[in-house]
Parts: sequence; C-alpha cells; structure tokens
Amino acid sequence: MLKPVRRLVIGAPLFAGLLMAPTGTAAADSTPTGGATRCHVNVICAGTSETTTKPPKGGGGTGGTGGGPQVCSFNGQNYACYNPEFGWFSSATGLYYRLVDPQPPAGDPLWEGHKPEDGGVYAANQLNSDGSQAPGQIRFFAQPPAGPPPDNPVELAKSAAEEIAFPDPVPGIAPEGTSVVGVPVWFWLANSQPPAAKTARGNVISVTVTPRLKSLEWSLGDQLDPKKETVKTCVGAGTPYEPKYGATPSPTCGHVFTTGSGTRKAGLFYGTLTVHWVGDVTITGGTQTVPPIDLETSVRLQFPVAEVQVLN
Repeated sequence: MLKPVRRLVIGAPLFAGLLMAPTGTAAADSTPTGGATRCHVNVICAGTSETTTKPPKGGGGTGGTGGGPQVCSFNGQNYACYNPEFGWFSSATGLYYRLVDPQPPAGDPLWEGHKPEDGGVYAANQLNSDGSQAPGQIRFFAQPPAGPPPDNPVELAKSAAEEIAFPDPVPGIAPEGTSVVGVPVWFWLANSQPPAAKTARGNVISVTVTPRLKSLEWSLGDQLDPKKETVKTCVGAGTPYEPKYGATPSPTCGHVFTTGSGTRKAGLFYGTLTVHWVGDVTITGGTQTVPPIDLETSVRLQFPVAEVQVLN
C-alpha cells in the first residue's frame, strides 16, 4: 500500500523563507543498528564514505613503486635489488656488486692495467637461495656492473596518491531539513580545501601528487527507474547558501525537485555525493611526465522532499 504524498501547506509570504537556513553537518545516531547506517533524516546521512583511487592514464617503465624493497630476478629466482652488505644485484649475472672502499692504490694488479679514472674496482658476491654466500671475486669495471633499477614514475605517482588523506565529504544543502517541490535547492561542498600533497621517492626521482578539486556529482535518488536517475554535475565546490539569496536558484550547483519523497521508504530520497579530485603530478630529478591522476571520495545522502500547496 502506497503512503500518501506528504504535503506542506504554507502561506505565500513564507515561501522564500524555506531557504533561509543552510544545513550543518549531520551527526550519526549513536543507537546500535546492527551494522546499518543510521543518521538524522533531516538532511544527510554521512555515516558511510569511502575513498577510491583510480589508476592514472598511460603507463610504461619498470622498477620500484616506492612502497617497499625492489625485487630483481635471475633464472626464475627473486632477489632483493639491493643488499646493504653486498650492494646492487645484477639480473644479467645473478651477482651482487659493491664498490670496494677504499679503492686499491694506483698500479695495484686489481686495476687490471687500468687507471683509477678509467672506472672502479668492485667486489662481486653470490647469494644462494638459502641465504648462504658463495666465494666472491674482485674485478675492474669501466661502468658500474649493477645499480638501481629505473624508477617507474607512474607507479611512484600511484604510491603518492594512495597516501593522500582525503577527508570525508561534508555536503552543504539548503534549505535545511525538508526540501520542497518547486523550490530551488542549493548544493555545495562544505570542506572543499584540498588535502596536503604527498611525495613518493624512488632511487633517482621523486614524484609528488598535489590534489585539487575538480567537480561534484550529486546522485539524487528521486527517480523510481535507476536508469533515469537525476545526476547533477557541478564544476568546483558550488556556492554556499546565504539568507540574502532568498529563493533564487544557485548560480553554480542546484536542483529543483519535481516530485516529493512521501511515497518512498521512510519518506526519503537516497542518493550519493561523489567528489572528483585531480592529482597533478610533479617529478623531481627526472624528465619524465605523468598525466594527472583521477581521484574521488563519496558519501551517501538521504533527504526528504515535500510537496507544497500555497494558500493565498
């Protein structure tokens, strides 16, 4: 059995007053709910939110992510690319190489007839899979026989983005409490300040991701057919409502409901606010470029919308 449509009967002079009070942050009810989210029903339900990081566009490169020890391989066996005692691993020979310190004096047979300015003398060591060390040898090399694998700027950017601490979105909605069919509703993001940038460091380069707000996506839940769901996309954070605006529409982000929520579950529309961020990528110590990264946070919404009769 359908619930009767809720109607709000007011006098015409009070019509503009519906927009006089913007919303504050909704607080979650502390009553146990068996795992369900329970919030004040007047404006929003901010009890659940999640932050997701979308993979950046493009790709390429190999090497570390900045999030842990890098792994190299030889003959199907994995080895740490760097060992504090034995140096850097070579996937070509399966040996660790460390520059001898101090270097032998000029003319020492270890230089194999070369001068110190021609290269360096390295100690080569083999580590077996069981952790034991095979006898090493010392040899001259004109170029380092092993060293840091190339940094992957895309992976470093992902690592930096994953460390960004996004706050739960705080929706701003006016009027406060019950919205009314035919009356403009204002939407904005109350905490639109971007979080701090984060940096991931590789062997050679550092990658910094700096977030900035791109747009808001309000899924309003006011349609019975999900395929016809009303979605309002607004560039930027929207305009906070002030009483001086009266019943005028928002210049940047708003909506006018054409149907009330009285026939819905608990008399509410259930929607979602998705905040779209962009992470600009800056690379220090290299010439590579990485496209901006798409990031987003979201929070579930619930709000009542009443129909109105104006009595003249």
